[in-house]
Amino acid sequence: MRRIALLICSILCLIACNDDDNESPTPELKTARSVLVYMAGENNLTAHNGTRFLRNDLNEIIEGSKQLTSSQRLFVFIDSLNSTDKKGTPLLLEVHGGETTVVQDFERDFYSSDPAEFRKIVEWVQTNAPAKDYGLVLWGHASGWTVCKDSIAWSREVTRAYGQDTGGDITGGSLKWMNITQMARALEGLQKLEFIFADCCNMMCAEVGYELRNVTNFLIGSPAEIPGDGAPYQKIVPYFFKSGSDQYKSIIDTYYDYYLDDLKTDYLLKGYSVPLSVIDTKYIGQLAEATHDVLVKFTGGYPMYPLTPNLVGNVFYWYYDTPIMYDMRAYIKRNTSNEDFAEWDQAFKQAVPYHRMSMMWLTIYPSLEYAFYDFSGEESENGCVSMFIPRNDYFYYNGSFRYMKTFNNYGWNRAVDWSRFGWSAGSTLVR
Repeated sequence: MRRIALLICSILCLIACNDDDNESPTPELKTARSVLVYMAGENNLTAHNGTRFLRNDLNEIIEGSKQLTSSQRLFVFIDSLNSTDKKGTPLLLEVHGGETTVVQDFERDFYSSDPAEFRKIVEWVQTNAPAKDYGLVLWGHASGWTVCKDSIAWSREVTRAYGQDTGGDITGGSLKWMNITQMARALEGLQKLEFIFADCCNMMCAEVGYELRNVTNFLIGSPAEIPGDGAPYQKIVPYFFKSGSDQYKSIIDTYYDYYLDDLKTDYLLKGYSVPLSVIDTKYIGQLAEATHDVLVKFTGGYPMYPLTPNLVGNVFYWYYDTPIMYDMRAYIKRNTSNEDFAEWDQAFKQAVPYHRMSMMWLTIYPSLEYAFYDFSGEESENGCVSMFIPRNDYFYYNGSFRYMKTFNNYGWNRAVDWSRFGWSAGSTLVR
């Protein structure tokens, strides 16, 4: 995305720097809501000397801030690749009325994917901008619950999720991510967030929603890849300060319609958009219970290991070596009676009260793009939330991610209890 040098030059006329040696401002009156946009950009999103995505989205945020009221506070944490004048150290800005104020100018670089540093930033906002409630926007790379060796060194899990940081500004640094399990623990003990809006890929998984159920009321985002340009912040920033359905419907509709309209004149991409949904976390536990119960009601019985479930034609939202992250609603609908599905769907619609589905979206994986035309069934049967479905497939046991080894790290999969059908972290590929 950008380099801080050019980023700062691009907004120099808008920045009103704080000269108080980075001392925290004394809070005055409690505001209606304080929102933090956490821009984890120390990766290819800020490559090419800042000519890419972070700078553009920051400028959109600044533009959108012109619509905020005096009781609405918006902060932006920025971590980017090295620049000669800033040496890559992060910044924390407050943005309001089309202007920005530097409230934290960090003297050292650190991994934005480090859960301890992540917590410090969120906690700073809650301490220094006290409000009735708080929101968090996750900006950057993500891959939901999927699995990789690399993470913060002291992690017990190997699941990767959010905040890819190359460590480019740290001597001897290497690529590190933040696990969703770590993110949930990092937010424990802080005031529960009103919402998390994940403007990054693949975060609308049942596993992610379940893991974050105790730290946020709503999780908003996409189960699929999102475009590099991300959300149209100039349009949606005001919606960060709405509540309930007024908020998540406005964010989802604006985001979805923006790309549908933007791509309508493109011969190849006409009809493409970004699948988007919301999880109401107070109901995600009930959905896990309903999913646990409905699996034993599958027509013909749920396939026992090592038999692989039939997933032909099902929408899946990610492809790395092999399809993964299948749409859970379509999968349940296709394999249960109308009566059993209707009972399960009541729980799903409580937990996922709104979504906008697209059967085609922008993707970096050609195999997934080709699969769009093999997705069968009606668009309406999909729910825009994915779920892990164990398979006796080579890439589920081998390669970079080894899904069958680590899926049980997530509370959702333990609640659903795939082991009843012989699927466990100890299962091995049978040919």
